[in-house]
Amino acid sequence: MPRPVTQHVIERRDTFLARVDLAWPEQKVAVEYDGAWHSDGEQLHRDRRRLNRLLGADWVVLHVTAQRLRDDFEGFVAELKAALHRRAAS
Repeated sequence: MPRPVTQHVIERRDTFLARVDLAWPEQKVAVEYDGAWHSDGEQLHRDRRRLNRLLGADWVVLHVTAQRLRDDFEGFVAELKAALHRRAAS
């Protein structure tokens, strides 16, 4: 699996869209870590607006939590590899 870019800034037409936790810019795949702060409704609102901007810019965004990393790390990595593979093939 290629090494990700951390804290990657995504722009479209010189306009800031988002800063994502991990990115594979060539494939337009990002991973966002959803931590405890997502219990805050306002933060969730901002994050979903950002997600919509990324989807509109043709990015695939996968979300992961501490529980998922702890309980199903292999499953998450398989999803990530599949997303990278699909994007590389298109």
